[in-house]
Amino acid sequence: MWRYVLFLIFSFCFFTQASYSQTNLSLDLQNANLSDTIRLLAKFLNINIILSPSITGTVTLHLHDASPEQAFDLLLTSHNLAKWPMGKVLFIASRDELIKRKQEEMKWQEVWDASAPLVIHTWQIKYAKADDIARLIQDGQTSLVSKRGHVRVDTRTNTLCIQDIPERIETIRQLIKLLDVPIQQIAIDARLASVDSDKERDLGIQFAMDTAAGGYSLAVARLADGSLLDVKLAALENAGYAKLISSPSLFTANQQPASIESGEEVPYQEVSESGGTAVTFKKAVLSLKVTPQVLPNHQVLLQLQINQDQPSDRVVQGVPAIETRQITTSVLVKSGQTIVLGGIYETSQEKSEERIPFISEIPGVGWLFRQQDNRDTKRELLIFVTPTIRA
Repeated sequence: MWRYVLFLIFSFCFFTQASYSQTNLSLDLQNANLSDTIRLLAKFLNINIILSPSITGTVTLHLHDASPEQAFDLLLTSHNLAKWPMGKVLFIASRDELIKRKQEEMKWQEVWDASAPLVIHTWQIKYAKADDIARLIQDGQTSLVSKRGHVRVDTRTNTLCIQDIPERIETIRQLIKLLDVPIQQIAIDARLASVDSDKERDLGIQFAMDTAAGGYSLAVARLADGSLLDVKLAALENAGYAKLISSPSLFTANQQPASIESGEEVPYQEVSESGGTAVTFKKAVLSLKVTPQVLPNHQVLLQLQINQDQPSDRVVQGVPAIETRQITTSVLVKSGQTIVLGGIYETSQEKSEERIPFISEIPGVGWLFRQQDNRDTKRELLIFVTPTIRA
């Protein structure tokens, strides 16, 4: 007995100095008092504990260079004990006792919920939809409203009115504070251009990766400097090496899709059941669907879906067939950075003629002073997307 007491005194002195170093510990105890051993480890871990009076018995253990946290948890588990956080203090008791205490607490909460006075509070929801918050508050098994509570929504003013006990009202207040926040807005600037494939480097484009999607190859590149993009595109267009198809700009909320379309509608005649005819239109457009997600450090994850629909020469029962190509990918960019999507090509034949004025018009010999040139041009459809996070 005296040997054990001396060991405890030595251990307390040692742990007082070692508790700040968070080193592993070694212990060799035989028939030591269980409550004293728990206090010993708690002192080493520098945690506050309250022990249930029902904790009795002894413990025998041998630890060598063991983690104090692991030793503490194993000691409780091996004696069917558990810890219950109460603020900055751990209450330690048997599992059965903690379960019983929890059940009694729940019963007391039910009694309090049934007898506490009801209060009414209203919230003017500024950014979210009051209906959405009301559904979260009353979500089945996890409802924040007591059995006596009621939730009302005024959709006209986007106001939430709740009647419940003060404790539930305070919990709901904290939830609304977290949910009713402004959603970040993202400006999406897009440029759709058809550019000669051998002139892409003039725009500073160097495709570094390909993404196979839907049987097509999608090339993705990032522009080091997109501030002069419009100037460079205009220069290529003036020289006949590019054509700017569309340059839309729009705003969308975080994680909300935005769509851009450019193209035409193909008309065709449709015969009704009564025998009459009507002109119907079918879309043949180039569309871009962008869903941005704001990430930390001013980064934006873009979910991109590109559809290119073109009318084909085939006609099925009087309805023109539409050739469809779809590509889907995800790209991570910084706010304000421009990415380029490529991989959709079209080949055309251009005819040009050089002639000497007046002489080339002389019948019979004028053709000697004219030169025709047929050139096959391969152009790539480039889609420039610049997301910018707005406050």
